[in-house]
Amino acid sequence: MTAFIALTLAGTLFATVPLSSDPPYKFKVVRREPGLRLYGNGVDWVQELDLSTGVSLQLFYPRHVQDWGEGADDLGNVPQYDTGVSVSIDPQPIEVHWQDLQERWGDRAFSVTNGQFFGSQPLQLAFPLKADGIIYSGGYAGLGEYPGEKKMLIIQGQQAQILPFPEVGYPENPLFSEIPNLLVGLDEWADKGIKRAVGRTFVGVGDRNQDGTSEILWIFNSPAATQLRAARVLRALGAQGVMMLDGGGSTQLVVQGVERLRSRDRTPRAIPHSLGVILPPPSTPAEPAETPGPPPEESPP
Repeated sequence: MTAFIALTLAGTLFATVPLSSDPPYKFKVVRREPGLRLYGNGVDWVQELDLSTGVSLQLFYPRHVQDWGEGADDLGNVPQYDTGVSVSIDPQPIEVHWQDLQERWGDRAFSVTNGQFFGSQPLQLAFPLKADGIIYSGGYAGLGEYPGEKKMLIIQGQQAQILPFPEVGYPENPLFSEIPNLLVGLDEWADKGIKRAVGRTFVGVGDRNQDGTSEILWIFNSPAATQLRAARVLRALGAQGVMMLDGGGSTQLVVQGVERLRSRDRTPRAIPHSLGVILPPPSTPAEPAETPGPPPEESPP
C-alpha cells in the first residue's frame, strides 16, 4: 500500500450553513496563535489547526502504558486486525495529560483534549491507533462493534484525511503501510445516542485554499451537543470529512493550562488517551550580515 491514500468522501455532504432549528453558532476567535485559532461561543469550543504552518497533533504519548497487551485481556479480548498489540493504559486526569504535553513540548504545548474510545479490563483502547510510525493498538473491538461504521484520521506531514477504515488484516490494512499517524473513530451516524445532547468530541478536515491538499484540521468539543450538531458545526467551518471520538463525561479540554471544558461526571473522568495540539517551532531569526569595518590603514612608505 502506498504512503498516500487518495481522498474519497463517502456519504452525503451536508449544507455548510446552520439550519434554522439549530442554536445560533456565534463563534468568535478567543485565541490566536501562529497557524491556530481557538473559537468559542460561550459553550462549545473549536480549535482550527493549519498543518501547513507547522502546527501538529500528538496522537499518543506512551508515558502511562502499563502493558503492551500482546495476548488476551481478562475478558478474552485480543488485539484486532493482525496487529498483535493492544496497550493497556493507566487512565489519568486531563490535568496530567496537559502536564505530560507541557513537559515534552514546553512553550509549544497548546492544548489537550480527550480522544479514543476505550473500555475493557485491563483498560484498553477500543479501536486502532498508530503514532509516529508505531502501532500502539489494534483495538479490542474489531468487527464486534460498529462494523462498517469506523472512520480513520490519517496525518501525513502537512495533510490530514478522514476516510472509511478498512476492517482487514495484514497486509492490506493501512496500519501496516508507511502512514505514520492513524487514529480510528466512528462515523457521524454511528449510534452513540445520535439525538442526545451530551458531551461530544469530533474532528474534521478540509482543504481551505482548494489546492487539493486538506491542510486544515478542526477539533470540536461541546459539553452538550447532538451528533448532528457537532458535524454541522465542523461542516459550517469548511470540513469535508468528520469523525466522532469519545464523548459523554470524557469530553474535556485544557488550553495552555486553563480548563476550558470540564468533564460532566460527578468526579471528572480520568482518560487513557488524549490529543495534544503543538504550536510550530519558533522561527530562527536570520543572522545579521557582517558590517564591514574601516579599511586597514596603509603602512607608511
